[in-house]
Amino acid sequence: MTSLPTSSAAPRERLLYLDILRCISILAVIVGHVLIPLYLSADHSEILIGTAYLSLCIPCIPVLLLISGALLLASPKPIDIAVFYLKRLPKLIIPLLGWSLIYYSFNIHMENGVLPTLATFVERFFSSTLSGPLWFLYMMIGVYLMLPFLRPTFAGDTRKLSFACSAVIFGTYALDFIMRLVFAQPLNQIFIGTVFSFYIGYVILGNALIRMRLKIPGGRFTLAAVFLLSAAIVTYGEFLAKTGSFKIGIFFPAQSPLTFLLGVSAFLFFRDWNPTLSPNWARFIQGLSSLSYGVFLSHLLVLKLLDGSTPLFFRPGHGLDCHTISPLVGPLLVAVIVFTIASLLVAVIRRIPILRLLVP
Repeated sequence: MTSLPTSSAAPRERLLYLDILRCISILAVIVGHVLIPLYLSADHSEILIGTAYLSLCIPCIPVLLLISGALLLASPKPIDIAVFYLKRLPKLIIPLLGWSLIYYSFNIHMENGVLPTLATFVERFFSSTLSGPLWFLYMMIGVYLMLPFLRPTFAGDTRKLSFACSAVIFGTYALDFIMRLVFAQPLNQIFIGTVFSFYIGYVILGNALIRMRLKIPGGRFTLAAVFLLSAAIVTYGEFLAKTGSFKIGIFFPAQSPLTFLLGVSAFLFFRDWNPTLSPNWARFIQGLSSLSYGVFLSHLLVLKLLDGSTPLFFRPGHGLDCHTISPLVGPLLVAVIVFTIASLLVAVIRRIPILRLLVP
């Protein structure tokens, strides 16, 4: 793989492929939540289907982080820390607080005999994640807190430094992966704790990848092959883990080398793709992308209502879930329905002045 240098200036125009990637990534997040019953099933055929689907979905978080790095680290201008924090952090903290309260209320409703209290909410808010997708906001708050200190180092024409730093970070976690695979125990955690988080690594790498024209032998065919081969290995490894051959949790985490390959190959596959779309379709995709943050926050609530977990519209086991039509079709079909309903919900909420703070 060789690189052809480009201008170090940050891209200023709207990049449609990033909007497309963001929408696909959010859809993948939803698919991953819809198919959890398949992955946790006792039926080996359902486990295989669930594992295969998850293997295709797990690069969504690395891709979202690569997009964040591409957009947030690109400017060489110094950051006024106070202005940056006041502008960016409320868009994470307010939705986190608001949706934590919403999901807390739903969780308490489902926990028989448990009464909601402010003390319990505060304890759960600071010590754990009140709903599956909200962990991402905790992580992004940490990323945003570090960004003012990262930009002076990695902004401008710092491709070599960015790739070197990414190599150190992901090389460390690759060594941890090997230790877990071969010896069934992690790499010394004191050592890992002194290296940048792999989440930061994706942000730094995204900034480097957006600045370069990468000439890859075979182009998108090679990238698609890397993606599919990595997904196949992850599927096989996790299926063996579920059936007792390997320790579980080795292949799926975002720091896994295979997840790294999945995320980077997906990002590069779409990199600089400029599909021929009418202005109306381009605006539609950009509008959908602008709703994606709210969709991410609200989709689990919509899913709980559709699948009967929260029996408001459907009784448990009588709603839409991963078994709708068939396990092969259900996860994607239900995810598309959830994405659509959540998008409409977010569009409505944004028209209400106070509530729009929940879906900025």
